Amino acid sequence: MPTTLELLGPDPVTQSQRNETVLSNHRTQSAVAIDGWSSALFGLPFLAAGICCYLAAANAISAKKHAADSLILLIASLFFLAGLFLFAHGIHGVVHKKSFLRHAALHPNELWLCDYRWDRSGFTFSAFADMFRRLAAACAWTAFISIFAFIGLTVRGAWPFAVGALIFGLFGLYFWYRWFTMLMDLLRYGNSRLEFASFPFFLGGKLEARLRAPRHLASLDELTITFRCVQERYVVSGVGNNRSQQVVCYELYKDSTSLDRGQLAALVSGSIPVEFPIPPDQPSTLLTKTPPIYWEIEAIGKSRAVGYEATFLVPVYKSS
Repeated sequence: MPTTLELLGPDPVTQSQRNETVLSNHRTQSAVAIDGWSSALFGLPFLAAGICCYLAAANAISAKKHAADSLILLIASLFFLAGLFLFAHGIHGVVHKKSFLRHAALHPNELWLCDYRWDRSGFTFSAFADMFRRLAAACAWTAFISIFAFIGLTVRGAWPFAVGALIFGLFGLYFWYRWFTMLMDLLRYGNSRLEFASFPFFLGGKLEARLRAPRHLASLDELTITFRCVQERYVVSGVGNNRSQQVVCYELYKDSTSLDRGQLAALVSGSIPVEFPIPPDQPSTLLTKTPPIYWEIEAIGKSRAVGYEATFLVPVYKSS
């Protein structure tokens, strides 16, 4: 049986893993593809650059300005906020992992007590938080592109910056489209909750829960409920200076069921029972691991008006 430290370590990528299903546009638990001290140290140069730009805009340091103070302040804010996020993310990860190791030593067969702050009664999907994260991403992307657009429109001979801003701005429309769909989802259906019949669930056992019916359930043509195990990995692509790293979600296991309009109509005033067998040969939840492994219930409803979408983490662990 692997030790706690081995569980938190990196996983070797085998040939079978390379053939696993990749979940495109899947919600990730990893904020960025870097963590711990690496994230904290990586954020320091961005923090320093942002502070220097702030000082230059305020004439607190002597520096030759090549742009208006308003543009310098925008650039400073982007660098400073990015650095602050990476630094705080890294420090939080270090502190959380140390706390996990300390508590795991006291409860080696009950990792669910320290792996995640579980609500034993269930898991609430916040449509508002989901929408707000997408809004923040759309605003950050728009602010980043606006810098290049400003340079291309105001600096002589810098028109390629404007063209690049236009091209990448079109990609940014997808962020705003996803935000709009999430906003409509929030306004129509509100938040959702999956109530656990027991806590936790064990590999080789059965998941039993109830999905509290969202508003306007009768308007859905079909509701598909999927139970899956997800492993996130930091995947490096490109070579040389073009290398980049991103969080990729791999589907290790999947089971699903669907309800049609007639079945949903009978559940409008109640809740939806959710039952799935849990295979014994899959990995246990380990959200402290970077990148993490976790089990989830995903509910997707099709509608001619506004679609419904919600994702719930579920505590699936090895029995002691």
